[in-house]
Amino acid sequence: MAKYGSTVAKATKEEFNRVWSFLRAMEALFESRSFFSNEEDWHNWDDSDEDKKMLLKIEKELIAGGDEGWDGHPDNRLILYEFMKRKFLCANYSGSIGRILLDCETLIKNVCDPKLDYLEFKPSIMYAERNALGRVENIINSGQQKGRDPQKIIASIKRLIEKSKKEN
Repeated sequence: MAKYGSTVAKATKEEFNRVWSFLRAMEALFESRSFFSNEEDWHNWDDSDEDKKMLLKIEKELIAGGDEGWDGHPDNRLILYEFMKRKFLCANYSGSIGRILLDCETLIKNVCDPKLDYLEFKPSIMYAERNALGRVENIINSGQQKGRDPQKIIASIKRLIEKSKKEN
């Protein structure tokens, strides 16, 4: 089983944009389609669509390379394969997809409540302020700090916090 620390390289906005671009293109091509559906619907996309422009460019490259069929067009499967390959390589530039997944797994493992099947902070994080206030009240009310300067009380609490961090 993989072990996740709390320090990993953070995925950038550009990495998220590339991965989303890949996902949206794949959804536009394949979502809600049966195995034998017509995969040439991209020809009907808006002419300003960047993905359609890329698909048309790939189609021209294949024709120029002699891959056209009897109808003058290359096999659409070749166009889609090349399109998916290019979109994937762009989306996964420098391991972006893996970094995003690792970031998500790390955050979920370290920050989210493992008992829930939806994302919510661990109780220790969600109630951190309330718990800290309760600990401060206990320290003050226990009488250990009676008559001491407030700055010394704060310093004592900070030491307890640091000790608690080291134990965890």
